[in-house]
Amino acid sequence: MEIQNDPLKTVFELLIREKLNLYRAIAIKIVNSAAEADDAVQCALIKAWQRRMSFRSEQAALSGWVARIVVSESYDILRKRMRENKKLEGYETVCADGENPALKQLNQAIELLPEFYRETVHIAILSELNTEAAAMELGCSANTLYQRIHKAKSLLKEIIGGLENE
Repeated sequence: MEIQNDPLKTVFELLIREKLNLYRAIAIKIVNSAAEADDAVQCALIKAWQRRMSFRSEQAALSGWVARIVVSESYDILRKRMRENKKLEGYETVCADGENPALKQLNQAIELLPEFYRETVHIAILSELNTEAAAMELGCSANTLYQRIHKAKSLLKEIIGGLENE
């Protein structure tokens, strides 16, 4: 039974119209595939809709909440792909993925960041939003965003250093 005149439905519809390209861009940066990005965004929007009653903040923060779900879903798809690739490694004799090793290492390091900083990297740096828009998506001030980016970069340097020593 569908609820008539659900104000949240209208807000979600507007959010999807306004932010769909942003969510898709975030997902593409993570999974590096338009088809998988679309899957991630679709799953995220479904989860957000199903969990809409648990959202307890002001409507302006809704976009950031959905963006975090998109990031989470994108990483779920990426992890699934990695598990599948690991299974296939035993059957492949030649590695011909053509990926840049430095980029692969950076993506691996980003995955190892705590979720808080991983979201900051994806929304504030990789999504190509301006500072104000990124801060708004993350629900913080521009100054706080700069601090988060600085901390995320420091953590990335540590993680990459650790990966190189392995």
